[in-house]
Amino acid sequence: MEEVKSKGKLKGFTTAILSAAQAKADAVRAEADAREREALADYAERARQEGERRTAQALAEARAREDKRVMTETLAARRSVLSLREECQREVIKDVREKLRAYPDSPAYGDALDRLLKQALEAMPGAVSARVLLRGEDVSHKGHLKAAAPGVELSFAEGFFDLGGIIVDFPDEHRRADLTFDTALEDLSGRFTELTGLGMEGTDGQ
Repeated sequence: MEEVKSKGKLKGFTTAILSAAQAKADAVRAEADAREREALADYAERARQEGERRTAQALAEARAREDKRVMTETLAARRSVLSLREECQREVIKDVREKLRAYPDSPAYGDALDRLLKQALEAMPGAVSARVLLRGEDVSHKGHLKAAAPGVELSFAEGFFDLGGIIVDFPDEHRRADLTFDTALEDLSGRFTELTGLGMEGTDGQ
């Protein structure tokens, strides 16, 4: 009978040990499962954040490339517009210069000089004397210029300009009226340049 009892005790002890081992294994497995789930969740979150970061970076790089492309094309278009404006300016100035250079040979040039002289005298009312500067080839106009300014003592000298027109000096008033075609052409060219510059500034909003 004692042997049977011993066997029963041994079986109970073995069962207890196995049960404890099974419980421990189940606990270890549960802990491992929990850690695995936690690790997977953490990995998924980090993967999501990395995906968002890479997406944002890709979008930023694509946007930067597009902005650079647009800027490059815009600058090229502005340069093209500026080049076209400058070419138009050169053509207009060239055409005006040629017409001004030919104008002194026309019958209307003498009357134009008279009008320019009167314009200068009107700007200086009360002047009793003036010195008129003409091109060397325009000295033949002195007679009718004197007739166009009765009451004003005129003297004449050669002026160093090329296209035509007159300069009227008023020594007593320390004033001068430059009504030469050369200066008018320079003013026209300057206005063209100013308009071109302002126009290009306006295209980029600056």
